[in-house]
Amino acid sequence: MNTGDLARLAQARTGRFSSWDTTGRNGDAWTIKAGETKVLADIRGRGKITHLWMTQRNHYRECLLKITWDNAKAPSVLVPLGDFFCLGHGIVNSFQSLLFTASTNQNNKFNQGCALNCYAPMPFRERALVELVNESGEDHRQYFYVDYETHDAPLPDDALYFHAEFRR
Repeated sequence: MNTGDLARLAQARTGRFSSWDTTGRNGDAWTIKAGETKVLADIRGRGKITHLWMTQRNHYRECLLKITWDNAKAPSVLVPLGDFFCLGHGIVNSFQSLLFTASTNQNNKFNQGCALNCYAPMPFRERALVELVNESGEDHRQYFYVDYETHDAPLPDDALYFHAEFRR
């Protein structure tokens, strides 16, 4: 992240996909059934994801975050939810870094509620598809935001795609 960009006026439109309650009530989490893949965001055009926020109570290893850039045949990000946000083995902890944060009142415990943030800039040229894959045997309840910008101007040639891979 170039901190020099913080004081620059960006020619961009901002947007957000979120787990809002489409009935207008206050049930702002989505339920993802066992074995189901759910699209969290499908952003068309050129731009970048600027922030991911997710909170849930469990399934840190059993749910996979999957992000595909520009209609690629394979995702560039395919990582267990907790591991993507720097929480290994399904153990939650509070921490802060430049690109990631986690906040819980249940430090060093398995499968407890935890708010997760990623601020890594993730540029794309045509499309960003963000999905959550529930590989657990139970329904999964997920709150989330995917904040993004879209741009009319082309991305710089040196804009890099974000990649994350997990191997067991």
